[in-house]
Amino acid sequence: MERNSLYLMENCNSAKSPGLEEKNNSKQAWVVMAAGFFLVFILYGTYYCFSVFLKPMTAELGWSRAMTSGALSLYMVVHGIFSIIMGTLSDKYGPHKVVAGSTILTALGYMLIYFVSAPWHLYLFFGIFVGAGMGAAYVPPISAVTKWFTARRGLALGIVGAGVGAGQMVIPPLMTWIISIFGWRSAFIIIGIIIIVSGIPAALMLKNPDQNPFDEKQTDSAENDAGSDIIKPVSRDFTVRETVKTLSFALLLYIFIAMIFGVAMVTTHLVAHMQDFNIDPVPAAFAMTLIGAGGMLGRIFLGGAADKIGTRMILSACLGLLLSLLLLLFFAESLWLFYVIAALFGLSYGGMVPVIIKMSSDFFGVKYSGTIYGILIFGATVGGAAGVPLAGYIYDVTGRYSPAFLVAGLILAVAFIISFIIKAPEKAPVFV
Repeated sequence: MERNSLYLMENCNSAKSPGLEEKNNSKQAWVVMAAGFFLVFILYGTYYCFSVFLKPMTAELGWSRAMTSGALSLYMVVHGIFSIIMGTLSDKYGPHKVVAGSTILTALGYMLIYFVSAPWHLYLFFGIFVGAGMGAAYVPPISAVTKWFTARRGLALGIVGAGVGAGQMVIPPLMTWIISIFGWRSAFIIIGIIIIVSGIPAALMLKNPDQNPFDEKQTDSAENDAGSDIIKPVSRDFTVRETVKTLSFALLLYIFIAMIFGVAMVTTHLVAHMQDFNIDPVPAAFAMTLIGAGGMLGRIFLGGAADKIGTRMILSACLGLLLSLLLLLFFAESLWLFYVIAALFGLSYGGMVPVIIKMSSDFFGVKYSGTIYGILIFGATVGGAAGVPLAGYIYDVTGRYSPAFLVAGLILAVAFIISFIIKAPEKAPVFV
């Protein structure tokens, strides 16, 4: 209780003279957000390059695509596990140290792929090394940003998350050009160099605030404080154990798993599904660009909208749209309709990611956000790892993807219903 009283006194005293301290905290918050965006852009952009390496690698090494892409499945599992580990370490030691070390591990994993000659090499270097390093690519940056922002938290999280879509749109085409000039082995070395040279400086900018910072528009007025979205540490910070025992967390976790289950299924198999309707590969692949672009817009604009109109309304709207688009895939046969579905699909799922993260911080606080986000991300990766092979199996058995989309729709329908009833835990934890 003493510590909490002291915390409140310190913040009240500092609030009486915002001036230079408020301005410095505000600037630092935006620096942390920019560093988070850049890290997500680089690390997830290089991750999404795996598909452009698949064909040249299998052609030279003589491996099947199933065997080669199996490293991606291993990556997803390892990435999910290490999201929890890196999130916990970030809470304890600070995100800059954790992300810098993980960035080096990720770069090392990519550069070692240069030497692969057997499948287990790829599984070790990409599945284990890159998978473990990427555990810090998303959770620590968004956890740091959550702790810096209050009233504009949704917008800040949306901007950082938009790095995923930006990287997906920019870096794979760049790597395709590099592969055509230098070959796929040298391209992996170049990826590693890019990550180290650009990622380490950005990682070192990620630091948690010493105390609850001022948001850009916060002042010392009681009216502004009451109207903002500030989370008081003394009454809202749940421990990890307290968090996972709540019904609110279980429902939020289900929503995230259901969302990624359907998203991973569609993003992995949509191009092949379009080709089943005699659409050429190049225009079919452009649907992925539209998903990435829609995801960027969704993260930024819907994340910002959540600050003004609330997370539940945005979450329900996005889930409803996503569910409708899955059902619309049953009837889509023309290229223009697939493009519309792809763009809106990216918009809806892109908007949900910052909203879910913001809802988590609203419910459980920010002190242990790294670990809590890590658990949510792990659940999401498990959902994705289940949805992708299930869709492939259903297609192998039935010769079409429609039953798989139906399964995803049913799972998302439950999440849609939950979005209307989910609420914050009724009781806050007692601090002693």
